[in-house]
Amino acid sequence: MIKRTLLVISLLLMTTGCGEAPAACDRQCGQIRELFTAPCGSQHSFTPADCAAWVDDVSTMTRALDTSLRGKQVQEDVSEVLPRLMTAVGDFEAHRCAEVRADNVSSTDARQSKCNEALIATRGDLGSLYFSAEVPD
Repeated sequence: MIKRTLLVISLLLMTTGCGEAPAACDRQCGQIRELFTAPCGSQHSFTPADCAAWVDDVSTMTRALDTSLRGKQVQEDVSEVLPRLMTAVGDFEAHRCAEVRADNVSSTDARQSKCNEALIATRGDLGSLYFSAEVPD
C-alpha cells in the first residue's frame, strides 16, 4: 500500500493515539473505504429502502468522525464535505426513506424524489470525503 499522508488522518491518529501510521490508517480509513466501496456507496441501482442500513452506517461513521475532529484544524476539503454529508444523511432520515422502495427512475412522488436525492447526495458526499481524505487503497 502506498503510504499517503494527510491532515485528517494525522488528526485522527493524534485524537485516538493509534500508534504507527500504516496500521492506524487501516483502522481509521477502513470504515470510510468499506462504506465507499459497498454496493449502495458506489452504485445507483438500489432503492432508498435497500440502502437504509448503509445510510445508517454512514451516519454513525460521520457523527463519530465529526466528534473526533471537533475543535481541531482540519483540511479545508474535509471541513466542507463533512457537514454536507451529515446534512444528506439527516435528510434521508427526516424523510423516513427506509420505507421508500422506488428507484431513481420510477420516482414520481415528492417524498420518493426527496429520498432518492438524499441517497444520491449521501453517495456523492461520501465519495468526496473519500477522495478529499485520500483514503489509501
